[in-house]
Amino acid sequence: MHEIPEEIEAYRDEKWRREEHHRVKNAADVETLVEDLGLCLGMTDVRKRLPSVYIAVCGRRDAHMPRNVQKDEEASAAWVLKDEVIARGNVYYGKVYKGHSMFLAKRMIPVFNTIWGCSKAGESGILSKNAQAVLKILRKEFESATATCAKRRDFHGPSLRRHSMSCRGV
Repeated sequence: MHEIPEEIEAYRDEKWRREEHHRVKNAADVETLVEDLGLCLGMTDVRKRLPSVYIAVCGRRDAHMPRNVQKDEEASAAWVLKDEVIARGNVYYGKVYKGHSMFLAKRMIPVFNTIWGCSKAGESGILSKNAQAVLKILRKEFESATATCAKRRDFHGPSLRRHSMSCRGV
C-alpha cells in the first residue's frame, strides 16, 4: 500500500474528526459529520481507509476496533451514538454498498440510488413487502412522512425507516 502525502492526511484529520479537539461527542456532531462529508461508515476502523463514526469518536488516526468491543469505551460510545442518530432520523443509515453499514446525508440518496438502485421492474426481487408498500405510498404522496405511511399500512419496525428512506430518492 502506498503512502498518502501528509497534507492529504492533515485534511482528512480535520474533515474525518481524527483530532482530539474535533472528535465527535454527541448525535448532533455525528449528523454534522455526515452532512459535511456526504457519507460516513458506521463501526469501522482505519483498515477501511474511509471516514467512520468510530474513528470520529476516537479522534485519532490509529483507531483500531478491539476484539472485545463490549468492554471498549470508545466502541461503546460509537454504538450508542449510532443508535441515537438513527432514532433522530435526520440522516439515512443502512447497508448501501457491499453490505457496509453507513450513514448517508439525505442529499446523497438520489446519487446512491442512481448508482446502486434498482429499476421499477426489479423492485419486487430486492425490496421487502413492507418497503414496496411504503414506496407505493411515497410515489402517490411524495412528501408523506414515514410515520404516516406506517399508520396507513399498519406495520412498524426498525427496518421501516431504513427501507422507506432509501426509497424516497426513487
